[in-house]
Amino acid sequence: MQPSVRNALIPILLKRMLRNMATATSLVPDSQHLGVLDSLALEFRDGLEQLTDDAERELCGRSFIFSRYGKELYPYFEDAGATMVPGCIIPIKEGRPVASVDSTCVLIGETSDGALYAARTAVGVSEEGSLRNFSRLGPILVYISGRGISGLRSELSSPEVSLLLSDHAIAERVIRNMVERRVIETLLSSGDGGIVMADGSLKHPFGQFSGSVIGAGSVSGCLVGFSKWSNMIFSEDAMSSLTKARGPAYHLMDGGVVKTVLAKFSTDGLIFRLDLAGAREPVEDVLGSVLWNDAFASGYPESLKAAHHLSVFSKAEDQGLKALVTKRFRLRRMPTFSLRTIALGSFKGGA
Repeated sequence: MQPSVRNALIPILLKRMLRNMATATSLVPDSQHLGVLDSLALEFRDGLEQLTDDAERELCGRSFIFSRYGKELYPYFEDAGATMVPGCIIPIKEGRPVASVDSTCVLIGETSDGALYAARTAVGVSEEGSLRNFSRLGPILVYISGRGISGLRSELSSPEVSLLLSDHAIAERVIRNMVERRVIETLLSSGDGGIVMADGSLKHPFGQFSGSVIGAGSVSGCLVGFSKWSNMIFSEDAMSSLTKARGPAYHLMDGGVVKTVLAKFSTDGLIFRLDLAGAREPVEDVLGSVLWNDAFASGYPESLKAAHHLSVFSKAEDQGLKALVTKRFRLRRMPTFSLRTIALGSFKGGA
């Protein structure tokens, strides 16, 4: 089949498939008990009909990355006719410490009105192309209850604390960010003019590291957020041109107060999103200093990789923490079982 014919058939086939799916959403017609939900089924079917029409405008012909059981995947870009010209990252051959920060937070256990967490943070320091030093702080015990947060300085309001109590994943992320923020502020105010790197975007709503950097007169360094995943990787023109570049290269994607770039640090390395805040120098100079002073495997900085591995809790450490808090706080350990396994059983055909 010719490509032009195949492309013309895609919208028709997609519309037919979605209409068939809409038909399948109707409830069993002869079910007396489910009949009360018929109007709701019609509402959902109308929504799918609307999606069918919107999909022709929003989805047809778009590049798409399918999730693998909810996990984010990195796309592979074939050699495409990119029109954008990337900027070259030229190494700034001057020793300048690059301190990378990462952290981990795990749930230790719960009471009837709160939850106990353990956090740990690590810093890996690289200079002139090799990892020179590292530090590790923790475990830091944090207890969250309706009365607030104990174990960390907190300015969270009562509604924010209630949100943390309702979702362990959110609580773990917020605790990590609070710990990392304190470490980052301390490193930036050290006066050595180095570069501090954090794992993740500086523009993420749960992060906001940049607020402590912008406008701070005592800050002499630069904060860089290094993201392993970003929806900016869907920018095919930028990604394709960086993929074809025969050396370290970058594209400036947002030149605001917090500058955002797509960059790769080795010829065959992966492309990552970087957010830069507090820099009093051009973007290319910051990237050049990072390139010269850190080491890169697959394009990812060794200092940040070291910080990640040093901050993670092992299974033995997890058990040790539980034994520690049991003895220190005289806890009465309750016997437990897996509620989901008993209530839901197992379904071998599930995703």
